Amino acid sequence: MLFMVLALLLLVFYLMKRFMTAKGGNTNRDLIKVLTVHHLSPKEKLLLVNVLDETILIGVTPNQISTIKVMEKQVDADSVSQGSVSESMGSGFSNLLSRTLNRSSLEPQKKGPPKK
Repeated sequence: MLFMVLALLLLVFYLMKRFMTAKGGNTNRDLIKVLTVHHLSPKEKLLLVNVLDETILIGVTPNQISTIKVMEKQVDADSVSQGSVSESMGSGFSNLLSRTLNRSSLEPQKKGPPKK
């Protein structure tokens, strides 16, 4: 008797799962796609994600998740796997980093009032 109750319960759970995902569960998979993940350290990583036809570079740490850049061009999974993402997005990461560092070094540094 107990076996029949457990079997019926498992059958009900299986049917609920199957019919609940058939209504709208499969469409959500198409809205968000993780194109690639690059682990910087054991707890830090970069994610390239497509959300509603927009490509976003996201940084993930144990304390926060932050948007690094939103791409104007849509990047697909094939170009990521072939390594042509940097070509389609313009310059590479090293060029972007050097431009950012040069820009910050060229800006005048603000000094506080002289101490007496």
